[in-house]
Amino acid sequence: MNATDEVKIEMNTAITTNQRLVTILLILLIILVALLVIGITVSFFMPGSMMGGGMMMGMNGQMMNNMMAACADMMRDIQSH
Repeated sequence: MNATDEVKIEMNTAITTNQRLVTILLILLIILVALLVIGITVSFFMPGSMMGGGMMMGMNGQMMNNMMAACADMMRDIQSH
């Protein structure tokens, strides 16, 4: 076996290692996207289970006014420093 054969073998192992890594990363990416989609659909169809749907559905006018006042106070505090 001469030097060029060893280089070819090393390149083949590097390519298969890269392909393995890319495959693992693609599988992880697909799993994360699937979990994200499942979480969004669950929060959309079950209001009250997560903050998104339930908080907006149950928010009345007084609570909204209190939140706006708290935000305005925080902005004033930040600007005064």
